[in-house]
Amino acid sequence: MTKTILVYISVTLVLLTLLPGCKPAPEQAQEVEVIVQKVHTFPHRGSVSFVGRLNASSDVKILARVKAKIESINFSEGKEIEAGSILFKLNDDELQAQKKQSEAQVARAQSALTAADKNFQRGQELAPDGYISSSELDDLEAKLLEAQSALAAAEAQLDNAKVDLSYATIEAPISGKIGRSIYSVGDVVSPESGELTTIVATHFMEVPFFVSEKVYWRMAKKFTEAKARLPRAERREQERVKIAIEKDDIYPHEGKITFVSNRVDPKTGTMEVRATIPNPDGILKPGQYVNVIVEEPKETNKVMIPQTAVQSDQQGEFVMLVDDKQVVSRQNVKLGERVDIMVIVSQGLDIGDTIVINGVQRIRSGQKIKPVEADAPVAPQSED
Repeated sequence: MTKTILVYISVTLVLLTLLPGCKPAPEQAQEVEVIVQKVHTFPHRGSVSFVGRLNASSDVKILARVKAKIESINFSEGKEIEAGSILFKLNDDELQAQKKQSEAQVARAQSALTAADKNFQRGQELAPDGYISSSELDDLEAKLLEAQSALAAAEAQLDNAKVDLSYATIEAPISGKIGRSIYSVGDVVSPESGELTTIVATHFMEVPFFVSEKVYWRMAKKFTEAKARLPRAERREQERVKIAIEKDDIYPHEGKITFVSNRVDPKTGTMEVRATIPNPDGILKPGQYVNVIVEEPKETNKVMIPQTAVQSDQQGEFVMLVDDKQVVSRQNVKLGERVDIMVIVSQGLDIGDTIVINGVQRIRSGQKIKPVEADAPVAPQSED
């Protein structure tokens, strides 16, 4: 009996010793299934946007240059006119009379000059033989010079009379759309009357906009680097300028930058830039506010990734990079502009890297994942 009890106790002790080793092995953490994709490049034309206000490339005030009565008005208000078109005809009776009077003065001065020249020539022939004195010869020469000056003055007066007469016909100095006539037929106008009408050149519009010195520096550096990547033959191409009344309503005709200020305004910290935009259909009107989009000369390949792949925290933007062992790690990135559903990565990723594009919130750095390859990315749609 005692032996039986001892055996029982021994077996019990052995079983108690073995119990810890009988616990089931802990289950390994399951690999999280996420969507991954290779990093690609896509052609893209970089751009910067500003706000500007349209101005007419030329806005000319038509003025009277002489005092006279309006005889006729030869244009329809608000219509397109061509340079050289006759706008106003002024009464030129007084101007014609002034011209004839000036012509008569020229004729008299010419006759006086002829006579003075003959007298001086005769005096030069007589002086060697002593028939006239040196002082008399000097007088004859002085009268010749005086006659020459009188003729020059008369001819200048005639030129002025001809110019005044030409002002009786007022022509359009430029092509464009003409405004309303301030005066009517029969009104007497003069240089003091102010503008008779105005002409606005509408085939091209100017759009000035202001760029901060910091933005200008970044833009100039960015565009210079973009040009440097182009073939040498294409480096002279200018930046493209587009305008939009609304964000998604791009005007169909492209323009170009025609003026960049040579200094920064110290009061505002900005510099003025102007672009010229074609307006063949006359759609654009002076005074309109537009978005000015300045684009790089050519498309260049840029690394782009889906926006869903990007996460952000206090350290900045980052993506989850997948290595050959299917383990993810954090990779900080520097981002550029957004393009459709993609975003440009200027620093941090290389072509061919594998990143998580869906399911980033369910994983952490150092974790092994179960990757599911996404379809090849499609080039993003630009706003052109």
